[in-house]
Amino acid sequence: MYPPMPQILKTEVVDAIKKGVGYELYKQLLLNYGKRGEKAFFYLRDRRVKKYKDFFVVVGREEYIVEEFFCTCLDFQVRLKGKRPCAHIIAVELAKLCDFYDKIDAYYVDFMKRYTYKRRQVF
Repeated sequence: MYPPMPQILKTEVVDAIKKGVGYELYKQLLLNYGKRGEKAFFYLRDRRVKKYKDFFVVVGREEYIVEEFFCTCLDFQVRLKGKRPCAHIIAVELAKLCDFYDKIDAYYVDFMKRYTYKRRQVF
């Protein structure tokens, strides 16, 4: 397992999120995290962060599970080797700070079982 990361969000980003999901936040994310910060901004702005009973999920090309400081995306696991946050982790941490995510009253694991079962029946 990966060691816990230090504080994920930099102070400038935390200060910017207090002003809302706007240009100041975008600028700070871009300055502090580059392309990953920019992607995190759009995940947040477009309400692609979902909170299930068991996990946070960020909807990108696929659905990525984020739990504490771990993400199922390849960027986090391979390129960053778990040492720095990916865009999905940044987006979840921002969403938690400003309570800006969709709450789904279901377990993600159960949702995926039903979705996979229905999908098999269609094809």
